[in-house]
Amino acid sequence: MLPLKRLWLARKFAGSPWHHLFEPYRGDDIIAIDTETTGLDPRRADVLTIAAVPIRGRRVLTSQRLELTLGASPRLTGDSIRIHGLRHQDLGAGSPPHEALGRLLGFIQNRPLLGYHVRFDIAILSRLTREQFGFELPNRHIELAHLYRRRQLRQNPDIEPDLDFERMASQLRVPLLARHTAFGDALTTALMYLALAPDHALTNR
Repeated sequence: MLPLKRLWLARKFAGSPWHHLFEPYRGDDIIAIDTETTGLDPRRADVLTIAAVPIRGRRVLTSQRLELTLGASPRLTGDSIRIHGLRHQDLGAGSPPHEALGRLLGFIQNRPLLGYHVRFDIAILSRLTREQFGFELPNRHIELAHLYRRRQLRQNPDIEPDLDFERMASQLRVPLLARHTAFGDALTTALMYLALAPDHALTNR
């Protein structure tokens, strides 16, 4: 988010419960985030599940993770079910968007967000937070694939790296944990991020 827009939003929401989201983050935490959705178009897809896993130093704090399930969506089709395995009956007790997004914002606060294709997650979540609360996610973001590509090109400048999620995990010797679940992919992303250290040290500053 551009600094001027962040400043404008900080003033606009100065008296709201979300004012701290627009303040600069001073800590060292990073939040690995992932969503499972009904499709790949962030303008139309619905979010089904969200997972956020804190990283602090060299530790992935799985005991402090947040996992959210939203209600069933009419856009849930066989194609998306085949990918993530979430059926209508699995989402029957899911939270409404306003409640789930409120919990998510309270959890991530203004900490940086890490993900694989993280712009997609931010775009779809920002569409929902804009609808529910009037603002997009202001958090700084870190793209795992960019960090991996930078490392690989330093080692082999003439070979364009394969940025497939499973390929990256294999190259970094990180196990694939519950693939195509929000928590499993967020956790694997966090472990790959740590496996890239100290390559990404400057990214966190």
